[in-house]
Amino acid sequence: MKLVFRQYLASLKERKELDAVLPDLLSELGYTVISRPTIGTRQYGVDVAAVGRDADGRRKLFLFSIKQGDLTRADWDGSPQALRSSINDILDVYIPTRVSEANSKLEIVICLCFGGEIQEAVRDNVTQFTRQQTKNGISFAEWNGDYMAGLLVDGVLREQLVDKSLCASFQKAVAMVDEPQVAFEHFERLLRGLCKVKGTNPRQRATILRQIYICLWVQFVWARDAGNVEGPYRASELAILLAWNLIRADIPKSTKASEEVSFAFSELVNLHFLIWDELIGRKILPFVDHEHAISTAVASSSPVDINLKLFTLMGRMAMRGLWHLWFANGGAKLPQARADWDCTEALELAQQIAQLGQNNPILLTPITDEQCVDIGVTLMFLTMMGPWCEAAGNYADAIIKRTAYAFRSQGRYPTIYADYRALLVHPRERTPEYREGQTKGSSLYPLLSLWASTFGEGESARFLADFAEKNLGHCNMQFWLVGSDSEDLLYLGDHSHGASLGSVPITADGDDAMRVLESECARSTAFDNLSVIRFGHWPILAMACRQARLPLPPNLWLDLLRQARAQRDTPAAEPTSGSDALIREPK
Repeated sequence: MKLVFRQYLASLKERKELDAVLPDLLSELGYTVISRPTIGTRQYGVDVAAVGRDADGRRKLFLFSIKQGDLTRADWDGSPQALRSSINDILDVYIPTRVSEANSKLEIVICLCFGGEIQEAVRDNVTQFTRQQTKNGISFAEWNGDYMAGLLVDGVLREQLVDKSLCASFQKAVAMVDEPQVAFEHFERLLRGLCKVKGTNPRQRATILRQIYICLWVQFVWARDAGNVEGPYRASELAILLAWNLIRADIPKSTKASEEVSFAFSELVNLHFLIWDELIGRKILPFVDHEHAISTAVASSSPVDINLKLFTLMGRMAMRGLWHLWFANGGAKLPQARADWDCTEALELAQQIAQLGQNNPILLTPITDEQCVDIGVTLMFLTMMGPWCEAAGNYADAIIKRTAYAFRSQGRYPTIYADYRALLVHPRERTPEYREGQTKGSSLYPLLSLWASTFGEGESARFLADFAEKNLGHCNMQFWLVGSDSEDLLYLGDHSHGASLGSVPITADGDDAMRVLESECARSTAFDNLSVIRFGHWPILAMACRQARLPLPPNLWLDLLRQARAQRDTPAAEPTSGSDALIREPK
């Protein structure tokens, strides 16, 4: 286990990685962290400052100067950013001017912190320098990768990873990073094992979050080195949901322990974003403007594999966009549509989703009704972006045309089943009876109908209404609604909760469906009682629905459509002709 952590520490970068993990490690070891890394302000050599007890039992002030990997001659004294220059800044400026009055009488330990080890070529230089500067209550300590790995094994993780099964699951998750599904399954056992404890207090819950955070970091770094971070990405989504389920009662409290829990949770979310950047930002986004590039990269001869992978990818991109807008809107209780978002990242992501769709037309043809959750997240994100709501309507129009054609030609039309083996042979038969059995219910068609009738050009909404009347009379058009039991099961990945609203009418104008939804949503309080809604963290609800493969509840997006319908009679720019493009950019 120590070797696993040592390799992990050696691979961490200096900024936003090693300096992000160290404060959590210190907190769990009993140190009081008084200064964390900051960007844009001069730190005079100190990346992290903390007060704690040394090996001799006395309270001291620890000042950490962090470097990446092994300490080489260049890292020691080869530039103004070298470690020796940082130590000189600590001695000359930080200690005389930055140490608070409360800590001014404490002995000071300057800690040389790096994920690797000191190379022999520079060992004597470091030893001689620190020996000369050890005086007047100032001493030095070496926190290398081997020392910190020991602290991780024997310190932070000692309470929960003593169970051999959890320890084995963690090791297997790291060892199998080249097999994302296997790695995810082992890490899931670890996460659920860490989070299933009962009767904890806020401080213990903060410890659990830090343990999850560090374990996820370890798996991510190993996977990044192996060039395959799919497993850690999936694990990071599940970690956020299980962590929320664990700490949801702490969010509204203002005690110091609860604030510690909230901070640890925010770090876990930020790590998820970091993994997203590595997987989607580096490996996918640079190629979305190349025709069929992403489809080809799936490297499968089966259209089912390509279809499933690209819809999942689109959902992940849109999910990140929802997080961007949530941050930009200051954590509003519900999604809002605006034309003046001050969020460059969200605007760029909307453009990239459009390019992904235009260059990979397989996204026009969902093959399972379950994909309505990825389509719903995408429609919701584009609708929130103001001018991009036209693109959302275009997308709904285009899917309607292709799915209707697939149904009539008995091709790969959306089926109620999502089992991979079933999808591979779908349609297994080309008979009316088989087709009727595969389309007994749908959440996709009513979703498309509402978006097409709200934002589309009208023709597709009328076409879908006519198509549904003639061909889908046997199909139960339905939406999933939050139930009183959802709060305790939603974040665990369970889908056996909530309620189904059936017989949703599909009409050319969508007004009947809107009235049904407004009536049902108005008389149900279960949605408003969800912790993620009460505390203004609605992106977690969308993430939980994607994880459990549940359609987004109408309460989450109904206001977006209501607002758009109230404004659709306002004179607007002439729409773009045609609807064959998957997602067209707004004028």
